[in-house]
Amino acid sequence: IKKNSIIGLVGESGSGKSTLVDILIGLHEFEYGKILVDNIDISKLGRSWQNIIGYVPQNLYLLDDSLKKNIALGVDDNLIDNEKIINCIKLSQLDQFIFNDLRDGLETNIGERGIRLSGGQKQRIGIARALLHNPDLVLLDEATSGLDSFTELKVLDTIKSLNKTVIIVSHRINSLKFCDKVYSIKNSTIKTAKI
Repeated sequence: IKKNSIIGLVGESGSGKSTLVDILIGLHEFEYGKILVDNIDISKLGRSWQNIIGYVPQNLYLLDDSLKKNIALGVDDNLIDNEKIINCIKLSQLDQFIFNDLRDGLETNIGERGIRLSGGQKQRIGIARALLHNPDLVLLDEATSGLDSFTELKVLDTIKSLNKTVIIVSHRINSLKFCDKVYSIKNSTIKTAKI
């Protein structure tokens, strides 16, 4: 995978797409082989590898707290940079919703597990969270599946403009049309897919 390229992973449910993403992140060990980045085995990089990754999982963890604290998850309150958060909100196409539709804006409490949000709004919070630390590698595991097609196109256009290495996992091959390369996972094999 070349730096700043956009890669798609497609495959049926249970084919191993999410497991491959977990291996790339360093959440799963594997029995043989290596994953090399600039000829360095990522298993030797530890946290320094994980620190350059922005990850949007299928099942996003959300606090019963404000939008701001959910986007800045894990950041001390006194270190939260509102300007960075607003930029990530714009990139994830949440700005209209937060600043026009919500009386309390970023301070709006989203409820337990984001109960006050739609599925697409939750996913866009995940995207904003992943972009907050300006990662070099962005991994999106079914991150646009809950979006309507118009919002999905806007989010994907934003992702294209980021000038970052992006790996997008999707069941829908149509969501991967703009990728530089798409790989299909089937029967424990990865092959180049035709779009």
